[in-house]
Amino acid sequence: MSTQKSSLRIPPLSSKRFAIVGIILLCTLLQIINSLPGINLNGLGIYPRSLSGLSGIFFAPFLHGGWVHLLSNLIPFAVLAWLVCQYTVKRFWGIFIFTALVGGLLVWLFGRANIHVGLSGVIYGLWGFLICYGIMRRSFKAIVISVAVVFLYSGFIWGVLPQRVHVSFESHLFGAISGIIIGYYLAKHDRKHDSSQL
Repeated sequence: MSTQKSSLRIPPLSSKRFAIVGIILLCTLLQIINSLPGINLNGLGIYPRSLSGLSGIFFAPFLHGGWVHLLSNLIPFAVLAWLVCQYTVKRFWGIFIFTALVGGLLVWLFGRANIHVGLSGVIYGLWGFLICYGIMRRSFKAIVISVAVVFLYSGFIWGVLPQRVHVSFESHLFGAISGIIIGYYLAKHDRKHDSSQL
């Protein structure tokens, strides 16, 4: 009689499900911990122009001000992340990291003197990337995705303006700017690569 050992397979980084669900689960886990009595992880967020707040660039996207804040971010993140993954999952990770770091650094440099947390900066980065990339890339696929993003989330444009005191419009604004920057760069790179193949 032969037996087979079952092994636990860890989803690869190239998995769309791992990329999207993994980030959502991490944010949810941290929010559960943050909801426990006597624990306030949000102190690890971005506090502009403070050396101690500089490390918040790495933590801020995964921390939220409460369950309402977290839940309001999950659906747009899942949708926009899935659309970016239609290119490649590797590209999604690159854009996620770039918008989190560059957008977060800009918030640290120019944001109001409050603690800034939340996934919305990255969400705006994905949004800015998808629209800019579609305009600049001009392929059928990129244009269709860009039009879908504009149709679904045209209201995001108001989020880059200061409206409510407790909302970090700076994260939205600088996230969108960082997304546009990388969208422009990657579109030019891809168009140049296409022309070199002709």
